[in-house]
Amino acid sequence: MSIIEHILLFSVLFVVFAIWGKYNTGKSNVKYWQAAVVPILMYTLIVGSRYGWGNDYVWYRYLYENQSTYTLEQHAFDGLNRFLLQIGFNFVGAFMLYGFLFITGAFIFLRLFGKEGTYMYCFIVPATLFTSAHTIRQGVGMAFIFLALYFLHKQKWLLMLLAIIIAYHTHSAVVSTIAIMIGFFFFIKKPIHYLITIPLYLYLAFLFDGTKMAFIGDLVSKISFDNQFQHYVEQSDAWFGEGAFIDTFTLGTVTLVLRSLFYVSFLYLGYIALKAKENKNVLYIYNSVVFGILSLMAFFNYELLRRLVQALENLYFIPLGYILYVYFNDCKQPQNNYARQLKRYFPAGIALIMLYLCMYWGRFIFLNPEADFFWYHLEDEVKFHNLLQW
Repeated sequence: MSIIEHILLFSVLFVVFAIWGKYNTGKSNVKYWQAAVVPILMYTLIVGSRYGWGNDYVWYRYLYENQSTYTLEQHAFDGLNRFLLQIGFNFVGAFMLYGFLFITGAFIFLRLFGKEGTYMYCFIVPATLFTSAHTIRQGVGMAFIFLALYFLHKQKWLLMLLAIIIAYHTHSAVVSTIAIMIGFFFFIKKPIHYLITIPLYLYLAFLFDGTKMAFIGDLVSKISFDNQFQHYVEQSDAWFGEGAFIDTFTLGTVTLVLRSLFYVSFLYLGYIALKAKENKNVLYIYNSVVFGILSLMAFFNYELLRRLVQALENLYFIPLGYILYVYFNDCKQPQNNYARQLKRYFPAGIALIMLYLCMYWGRFIFLNPEADFFWYHLEDEVKFHNLLQW
């Protein structure tokens, strides 16, 4: 059972984001950003106040508090931490700012979609909480990827490049995310057909032997990456080889089935919605998410590879929100066959999607024994040092 603060705070956070877009996406820029202060600050304070949980929490707290002896040589992230430390922020303030950067970058990007983004805000917390809270530096890097995508839509190439450079010097791996998305933006002009993606997903989910991906270790060990990823090259067997396959990541049967129903519904409805009403700015994101979903299933038991592709999968909140918008706004009197299909199959598909999300995040909110907040540990360093040793 979760502690009461966790239940209340995260319940409120999910509810506020679920309804916010319905009332604010059609407003002028000034009123939009005035209203956006509420969810952005809530996200910043609630997610930033967590204590101890998240894959990298302990490591990044240690890194922040020991900057004089250890840096990552990721200049943007190191520089941000040095600045925060100099102005008096402790580790809690740093984590809050990490969350603030991430969610603000997301809001800047989503603003581009206008009313078509109405339902995207509804899913942003369940879709991105893993990136922001568990892969902390990658989450900060994604804030600048959102900015890069914003400038891509605006065709402001120098500003896009600057955002990518900052993202790279925050977390090098996020460059793969933007590279894949830019590739889909310029070169793939149609949504990837569900008759390809659904059978491939089912094969990867239920029949594919994940241990066969160990060959990547040999491939990586032969590539220098101009020394930019030398740590991973030197540790290629540990990261990618047979020893990197983590059995504990394997999903249980019920979870795998529910997750598969979620993805299959998304793959089908996303394709149909984009055929019912074309939108090039959602199209490339849908294709990127599809790539992320399929890659995630192939690499699910490999920690590093999973992190690389999960950032793409986490963007599902954008095409999923678009599916709802098309259904509620363009399927009342369907004008084409795809709109008629969406009207027919949407209720079943969205029910399966919501079933998985409610079960997964309901467990996170109500049955999370790791739930904890910093105010319980203001004078308690014992737990931190125990976590650090672990």
